[in-house]
Amino acid sequence: MIYVKEAMLNERTERGIAVFAETFGVAKSELPDLLSDRVGSRFAAEAVLAAGPGTRPSLDERSRSVAIITALTCQGVRGNRLTTQLERAVRVGLDQPALEVLTILLSLYVGQARTSLAAEEIHDFFQRRVPNNPTR
Repeated sequence: MIYVKEAMLNERTERGIAVFAETFGVAKSELPDLLSDRVGSRFAAEAVLAAGPGTRPSLDERSRSVAIITALTCQGVRGNRLTTQLERAVRVGLDQPALEVLTILLSLYVGQARTSLAAEEIHDFFQRRVPNNPTR
C-alpha cells in the first residue's frame, strides 16, 4: 500500500511540475528552484501537488485556465500573476473575446470593481501581444 501511495505521489508531483513549468514557460528541470525561490520550498511542494491531479484530470486545460482566471479575478489579482495565467490561457485556446465574455459574466456575480480591473488587464494584455489588434 505504501508503494501505491508513493507512486501516486510521484505521479502527482511530475504532473504538477509539468503544469507549473508550462505555466511559467520554463523547462521542468528549472521549475523546482524557480518556484522555491518565489514562494519557499514548503509552499512550492504543496502547490506542485495541488496542481498535479493525476494523469486523467477531470478538467481539461482550457477549463482549468478559466477556473484560475476566475479565481484571480474574484480576488482582485493583477499584474504578473494574472498575466502569467493569461499567457497560459492563450496557449490552451482561449482568445480575447472569450476572456472578455468571462469578465462580463463574472461582473454579474462578483461585481464591477474587481472584474473591471481584470477587464483592463486583459485588454492591455492583448494590446501588448498584437499591436494592431483587429478585434478593436
